[in-house]
Amino acid sequence: MTSPNTTWQTNVLATRVAEWARTKPNDSAYTELRYRGQDCVPVTSTYAELHHAAGAQAQRLRAATDPSDRVAILCAHGIDYVIAFLACLYSNRTAVPLFPPTGNGNRPRLEGVLADARPALSLISATDTTTSEILGPALGRVLKLATDTSPAPDPIVDPTRTATAYLQYTSGSTRSPAGVEVTYGNLAAALDQLWTAVPAVRTDPIVSWLPFFHDMGLILTLSLPLYSGVHGVTMAPAEFVKRPIRWLRALSDFRAGATASPNFGLTLAVSATTPEERAGLDLSRLDALLNGAEPIRAAALTDFTETFAPHGFRHHAHTPGYGLAEATLSVTVCGRSDEPVAHRFDRAALAQGRAQTAPDGIPLVGCGYPAGQRVVVVQPNEHTELAAGTVGEIWVRGPNVCAGYCDNPAATAATFRATLSDSDESWLRTGDLGFWYEGQLYIAGRLQDLIIIDGRNHYPADIESTVSDCAPEVRVGHVAAFGHDNDHREDLVVVAELADTAATGSTELAHRIRNAIAAAHQVTPGAVILVEPGRIPKTSSGKLRRGECRALYRAGHLTQP
Repeated sequence: MTSPNTTWQTNVLATRVAEWARTKPNDSAYTELRYRGQDCVPVTSTYAELHHAAGAQAQRLRAATDPSDRVAILCAHGIDYVIAFLACLYSNRTAVPLFPPTGNGNRPRLEGVLADARPALSLISATDTTTSEILGPALGRVLKLATDTSPAPDPIVDPTRTATAYLQYTSGSTRSPAGVEVTYGNLAAALDQLWTAVPAVRTDPIVSWLPFFHDMGLILTLSLPLYSGVHGVTMAPAEFVKRPIRWLRALSDFRAGATASPNFGLTLAVSATTPEERAGLDLSRLDALLNGAEPIRAAALTDFTETFAPHGFRHHAHTPGYGLAEATLSVTVCGRSDEPVAHRFDRAALAQGRAQTAPDGIPLVGCGYPAGQRVVVVQPNEHTELAAGTVGEIWVRGPNVCAGYCDNPAATAATFRATLSDSDESWLRTGDLGFWYEGQLYIAGRLQDLIIIDGRNHYPADIESTVSDCAPEVRVGHVAAFGHDNDHREDLVVVAELADTAATGSTELAHRIRNAIAAAHQVTPGAVILVEPGRIPKTSSGKLRRGECRALYRAGHLTQP
């Protein structure tokens, strides 16, 4: 079977949907799983229904906006979102994938993104009665998704008059959210790369709970099923968090070939499901469980396999990878038949920039091989490529690398226009530290998160892992380590969320954490702060916002309750 992509300069996703609507109109294109108590209510659109709904909505967008306008998508997760995104592509409007405001503190982020994107119009679901009231004029004109999808007998896919297909707002783990300009070419290239690297997405359903506004959710779980012509199945992220067995049951019921989850989702699937709930699951068809979390935890992969192997899950289905919004999504992906590989690396050697294995070292998971692009590890100050086994900054060059940051030429030049010392080719600086080992890329951490104390490098993720290992009272994935200048020297600060708030004042637990860090890393934290759940800031995709955590600490807002 050959790649369905013929050119990287066409509106490839819209034209693929139109093609499927012509060649297999009555096949299931997308299913949204809705839940009422214990009952699952699937809502399915065929290719013909999806094509006509997108075409009808596109016609409304043409009447209400100009081709160069930006259209924010704040629809509910599910088929509404799929229609809204396709409508923007059909009408050649620049989509801005976002999310409805909720009561969990996402309003400030939405307001910041809307102020930056300045949409002419915002699409919301027909049943939405609160978004306009909460966000007001920042939305521009508000258009509710049409409920009658019949009036467009011959949907039109406009030619691409503008290069930018959508603005992907970064999750903000290291900076204020910035709009990455994703061109139609970038989108087509990213889909082709995944289609080539992960064979399971070509033939079997793709089932997921990932949010569509996030880069992995938008590319892997919304766009890729439509590109490949396989059945896409989704549930709202909140439905997964409420009852993780719903995701596993959907994988089994729909005979999924591919899915995705970060570390916390794998951990939740193990800890928050019971043997009785798992009874009858059949995960034997699942061939790719993609994971691009930073860093991927070897223990999370192993625990998931041990729990679900009795239900047919195969360890090689774990498919670690590495990517970022600035590269549309994927940079490296593990091979189809490869078992995930984890090695233990000596902490002292890593601190000196060398990858050297050690029996008692930090476990790191290999993130695979370049997916249709060039990837190098670079000495960030000298801009020279480093040999395998040496830690440096990861740089990327390929058709998936985006055009830049919207309306921010300085940041675009700094991030997307880097050059090696012996070449004038432009490269994307990822800001991530990594190294090559036995052919695979390994991620060591963020360049600007690096903690330097007494001339030695310390990787926050390594210290955070030590805390989780020595303190089961700590919520896994909810520990932040960062450097703090106390006017005399750089000091290490550790903030940890606890499941049991009664333990927040425990001097014994803080002492245990401090001793474990000192023993493993030869550095003693200046402060260990134990807080209740929800205090540590995270991005929309669940990554730690260490920079914001540091700022909160400096301002005196992260203290014991």
